[in-house]
Amino acid sequence: MESYQPDHYRLLGVPPRADAADLKSSYRRLSRVFHPDRQQGSARAKECFQQIATAYAELSDAERRLQYDRMLMLRDPLRLMDDPRAEKALDVLDQVVARLRKKPHALPSGARGRDLRVEHRVAFATAMLGGQVAVHAEYDTLCPTCLGQGSTEPERNPVCHICQGHGALRVGLRRQELPCGFCHGRGTILLAPCPTCEGRTQVHTRQEVQVRVPPRCRDGSLLRVRGAGEKPAHGGPAGDLVVAVKVQPHPLLRAEGDDLVCTVPLTWTQAVAGAKVWVPTLEGPEALPVPPGTPSGREFRIAGRGLPLAHPSGAARRGNLRLQIALDLPELTHPSQVEAVRALEQLLAPGAFARAAAFAREVEGLRAASAPQDADDARR
Repeated sequence: MESYQPDHYRLLGVPPRADAADLKSSYRRLSRVFHPDRQQGSARAKECFQQIATAYAELSDAERRLQYDRMLMLRDPLRLMDDPRAEKALDVLDQVVARLRKKPHALPSGARGRDLRVEHRVAFATAMLGGQVAVHAEYDTLCPTCLGQGSTEPERNPVCHICQGHGALRVGLRRQELPCGFCHGRGTILLAPCPTCEGRTQVHTRQEVQVRVPPRCRDGSLLRVRGAGEKPAHGGPAGDLVVAVKVQPHPLLRAEGDDLVCTVPLTWTQAVAGAKVWVPTLEGPEALPVPPGTPSGREFRIAGRGLPLAHPSGAARRGNLRLQIALDLPELTHPSQVEAVRALEQLLAPGAFARAAAFAREVEGLRAASAPQDADDARR
C-alpha cells in the first residue's frame, strides 16, 4: 500500500494560510527537534531535517509559494480550504459510508503466524526405515533487543506532528486513509532505532528443527511440525513448518512392495568357483557368500532386511532383501582374447555346460520332429 507524502504545510505543522512569521517560528521549533547535531548524528533526523528545510525554503519565497499553492490545489483541493467544519462534515460522511458498506473489522492482534514450507532431501535409508532429520527454517520474529518496539530509547522518538501519532491520514476528495510517509506509519519519528533490527521490529531468524520422518516415506510426502513456523509480530500462536520430502534414490537398491531388490553382478570366476561378495543393505554393506556354480538369474534372500511392515500383532517386522545374480560378461576387444576363451572352453571336461547342452538337445529334438512334416509339405 502506498504511503502519503505530506505537503510542505504539514511538514512545517502550519495551516495553509500561515504568514511568514508563523512559518519561521515553526521552522525554528522543528529544527531544534530534528537537527542532526542534537540527535547524535541520527541518519533519520538528518533526513527529516532536510525535508523540513526544503519545505521552509519553498514557502518562505512568495513566488515559489504561489506556484506551490496552485499545484497543491490541483492535487488536494481540500488542503487550501482550511475550514474545520468541512473536515468534520467529511468525517461524518466517512462514518455513514462505513456503516453502509459494513466494513469488516481488522484482524485481531493475536493472529496466527504464517506456515513455512521448505523442501528437504532425505537419504533413502532414512526415508525407508524412518528417523529424525534436521531441517533449517527461516522466518521473521520479534527483535529480542527491543521486543518489537523498534527502539531501545523510546523517549528520543518524538510523536509525529503530521499525523498526531495516528500513523495515517485521510487525504484527497475521497478521504482515502493512507499511512503517513513522514513517520512511515509508526506514529512516532524513529530517531533512535534499535541497533539490532534497525527499527524494523523484526529480525530474520534461521532455526534448526528436528523433523520425524515416518517409515516408508515416499518422495513428495508433506511432513508438518506444529508451532515451528513463523512467529507473529504481535503475539498469537506460531504457524507450522511444512516439509516437502525429496527422497534421494539409492544407487543400488530399489523398492518392490515390502521387499528391497538389488542386482548383483558376478564375474565368470566368482560364479564358477564361488566367492564372498559385499552387497548393500539399509544398515550398510554386508558380506554375501556365493556358492560355487551359481548361475545367472539366481536369487538370494535375506529375511528382515526389506521395508518395515505393520504386523497384525503390532510387532515391527520387515520384508526381505532380494539379491538377483547377473553374470557380468567380459568385453573382449582383441582376437587373442577370444581365442583364449575358446581354448579354455576346450580344456573343460565334457558336460561342463550342462544347461546349454540340455537346451541344445531339446532344440534338436524339435527340429527332428518337424523335419518329416517339412518334407511332406515340400513334395506337395
